[in-house]
Amino acid sequence: MQNALANQKEPVMSSSPKPLKAAFLVPAAITGAIAIYLALGQFDTFMFFGFPILAGIAGALILRRLDPKRTTADHVTDAMRIYFGLHLIWSSSRYWLTDMQPVVPHPIGGPFIQSLLDMGLFPGIKAMEGVVGIILLTNRFVPLMLVLQVPTSFTIFYLNTFITGAPRQLITGPLEIGVNCALLLAYFRYYQPFLTARAYAAPPRFMGESAIDARDATS
Repeated sequence: MQNALANQKEPVMSSSPKPLKAAFLVPAAITGAIAIYLALGQFDTFMFFGFPILAGIAGALILRRLDPKRTTADHVTDAMRIYFGLHLIWSSSRYWLTDMQPVVPHPIGGPFIQSLLDMGLFPGIKAMEGVVGIILLTNRFVPLMLVLQVPTSFTIFYLNTFITGAPRQLITGPLEIGVNCALLLAYFRYYQPFLTARAYAAPPRFMGESAIDARDATS
């Protein structure tokens, strides 16, 4: 019996990446073509959208080679994560390092942005964008960073879509919140514990016991 078991060949794990599927290839081809088209236009627009798209596709393909276990969902998520991270970094860098921060010529949107500047909140928002973008690129604490970015993404969406309503803003506003929400969905399982319908107090263990300790011990 032991000889028979010894003669059985153990399954060999393939070290080659899984074949790319249409779920990644088709969006990559479409968005890549858009990014190349944007390269022919304004520098700011390309750095905001085109370059992050191309870098996201390239980054996803590189990670696929480095980690063959990654699935199609990983490839799509990696591309979006890198895109969003670079997008936020440029948004932050444009404010701090260049004079390309656009003025909002709108009777409501303009004063709103100015009020954020007067209160000192706008620089903080731009600083947080840069920090979130860098951390997204490093692929660390991604679920937390995505949640922290939601208020800013929603504000941009609401301001661009329902307040200013210019043709460009009608695209960039929904895109901002759309990518943020798509990434939240991509990491959904990390958020599932937050959907607990009935929750007990669960402080850090050094602060006291919790009713969930006994449940965890029996599970």
